[in-house]
Amino acid sequence: MITHKTNSLRQNIAQLIQQQKGIRTSRILTQSFEQLGFDLVDLIDIILAVEHKFEVTIPDEVPLNSVDDFVSFIKGEGAAAPLAVH
Repeated sequence: MITHKTNSLRQNIAQLIQQQKGIRTSRILTQSFEQLGFDLVDLIDIILAVEHKFEVTIPDEVPLNSVDDFVSFIKGEGAAAPLAVH
């Protein structure tokens, strides 16, 4: 279920990407980054912008293929489990 807060977060992330890449938010919200033609450099730019705006650190191992992946991570739903140190 998409709540108002989640929808607002999706819009904020999509607008951030739109400002950086010049792609309509409607496309950003409905297509994967691969479908949008983003390469690794594009994804790194987006990750850095999201980290700065939302004051989070996104580990390298977090799979980010769409705006919804960013939303899940920021909301704590897709965050990688901390590694146990023995």
